[in-house]
Amino acid sequence: MPDQASPPTLILIHGLFSSPLEFALAAQTLRSRGVPFDCLEVPGYTLADRRRPSAWRNWLAAAGTALDARYGPQQPIVLAGLCVGGALAAALAAEARQQSVCGVAMLSPTFDYDGWSLTRWRHLRRLGYALGLARWITMREREPFGIKNPKIRKWVMREFERGNVSSIGPSRLPLWGLRESERLHAHVRPLLDTLSAPLLILHAREDEITTLASVERWIAGLRKAAQLIVLEHSYHMITIDNDRQRVAHELADFVGAPKTARAVPRPVAPRAKLAPAVT
Repeated sequence: MPDQASPPTLILIHGLFSSPLEFALAAQTLRSRGVPFDCLEVPGYTLADRRRPSAWRNWLAAAGTALDARYGPQQPIVLAGLCVGGALAAALAAEARQQSVCGVAMLSPTFDYDGWSLTRWRHLRRLGYALGLARWITMREREPFGIKNPKIRKWVMREFERGNVSSIGPSRLPLWGLRESERLHAHVRPLLDTLSAPLLILHAREDEITTLASVERWIAGLRKAAQLIVLEHSYHMITIDNDRQRVAHELADFVGAPKTARAVPRPVAPRAKLAPAVT
């Protein structure tokens, strides 16, 4: 990232039908590095009504509107997103904010659903798409919930016991949402080579949703250079899991925040939910 008097605002976009709570445990580290950040809420995507299908183009349009409502077209920003949020971030950077985006970070990108926790039945989802069943089928979230840290995993399980939504998102995902996420990723793939801003990718070696090998193959196919950082102590939810502090520090470095001594991660369950906001 180029040197600036102050770092650009880091815009964080959460995963599919989840909420900004996915970034809550990384928020304190970002604040300690002096990173101005904002967790974008997107109507129709943030904690969406999963019974009312919405196309990925609607997510992208709503994200663009939400971004424009808070930031001028020339205001420097860095876009970062977790899972499907990373695809939204890249699409916004390529199609709507080329002049103001100083960088794009994709956290646990899901260009392939080939991870070790997925059953062989995952291939039947395409049959569900073809038969028009995507609106009626839902998939239950199950262990390990994208989390390697056992204490944090238990915390999320307790949240699911109290309701249908946790800090990692809903307990069930509709098949139509997965279909639309795959359509979004197919749209984003060719756009990545058009990005003028630097591209950073953070991915766990043991990601249970998307293998590191598939991410490496995808990066190898890019004409644009991309920086890949491999995380060794997490599963898919890298902003909540054991590497959450490193993720925050890498994002702080990426936006050009002043260097500080990195704290040693302490993989313990949080005592309360934190609500990150603009700092």
